Amino acid sequence: MRIDKEAREDALSLEDAIFARRTVRKFQPKPATREMLEKVIEAGTAAPSPLNSQPWRFMVVAGEKRDELVKILRKFPAYLADILALYPGEAQYISEESITKFAQDLGGAPVVVIVYMGKRRSDYAHRIDLLACGAAIQNMQLTAWSLGLGSVCLTSTLWIESEIMVHLGLKDFELVAVLPMGYPEAEPAAVPRNPDVTTWIGL
Repeated sequence: MRIDKEAREDALSLEDAIFARRTVRKFQPKPATREMLEKVIEAGTAAPSPLNSQPWRFMVVAGEKRDELVKILRKFPAYLADILALYPGEAQYISEESITKFAQDLGGAPVVVIVYMGKRRSDYAHRIDLLACGAAIQNMQLTAWSLGLGSVCLTSTLWIESEIMVHLGLKDFELVAVLPMGYPEAEPAAVPRNPDVTTWIGL
């Protein structure tokens, strides 16, 4: 199913966005508006963080700078065997061929959002900063979806973090994730979820 609307007329409810959201790896060439992207980033900054530390930082890259960045980002499949070995059960949902093809131009995503944070010496502070950045990413992906945009949280780029951060002039920071973003070319099918993940005590 091709999605042709530039934006949904009415933003989806939170519940609808949570259960309807899909990971998108193929995008239409038309760019999202600056206003839409600002809403996505604003949603990220509304996430909770320990002691209101707000450790997240964002860089939104488009145009020629995006094309330059993609030349680096497309290198992550070189580590594909190592990545898939860490998640052997999940490899069934995506093929090495499709990942390699996606990496060549990030599925044509016209915008790339870099999520990063300051480096921490404390392991405790580092872990809770990552939790806060994860919450920000979730807010951003849900807001993007509610506006008709798709995204993928591309953590495989962590394998080439050093090269990415040097290229962006962010050597004193730590990469959290890369979010290719844009209008979905098609809405992916849902993947199964494991229902057996909760232990109930006293209820």
